[in-house]
Amino acid sequence: MKFLPNILKALLINLCFIGIILASESCPSISPKNAGNTPVEQVRAIASDIVCSFIELQSNSNGTMASTLNLTKKKIIPYIDLEYSTEMALVSYWDQLDSRQKKIFERDMKSSLINEYVGILSDLAIWKDITISVNEDFSQNGNLARVKVSVSLEEDNSSATVTLKLIRKNRWKIYDLEYQSISILDIERVGYDSKIKRQGIEKLIQKMLSKS
Repeated sequence: MKFLPNILKALLINLCFIGIILASESCPSISPKNAGNTPVEQVRAIASDIVCSFIELQSNSNGTMASTLNLTKKKIIPYIDLEYSTEMALVSYWDQLDSRQKKIFERDMKSSLINEYVGILSDLAIWKDITISVNEDFSQNGNLARVKVSVSLEEDNSSATVTLKLIRKNRWKIYDLEYQSISILDIERVGYDSKIKRQGIEKLIQKMLSKS
């Protein structure tokens, strides 16, 4: 099942971080803004909107890196809570930062996700064959929720299950994706911790600014 890691990465971003769809028959999709505001309804709408958008992009033979980047910024990034994701990735370092520094790390998190996954999304040519189902029995604790999603391909008996983690402020947004007990934030957390311990926060921030 070599396709599974790439699909999990792609549907994330995202982050983000993402994923639930109903195969191509569900297109055109319902905008998350018009969907119900339960975690399940939002995840289903977000994922369906993403997949339908990529199906349309590829049907128009316009699946270039530039168009994929534009679609990612429009259809994926807005549904990720980058601020909360960054806070969770930095853990105790977050409280040491001022508002400007927090925004710099947030931008870095966004760039990291985009740089990591846009190439995968651009190369993925099987959007019409993806089937995703969401488990209606989500768990919720206050403004945090966890939704399980199964991903498979047509004519393939294997599947993978991921857990999407969401936070609700004005609406539900995704802040992490977990697969086999490993989450995207676990990876980001280890990366930031290593860089900060090696370089220090100030030097790392300067390096981030030099790249922007």
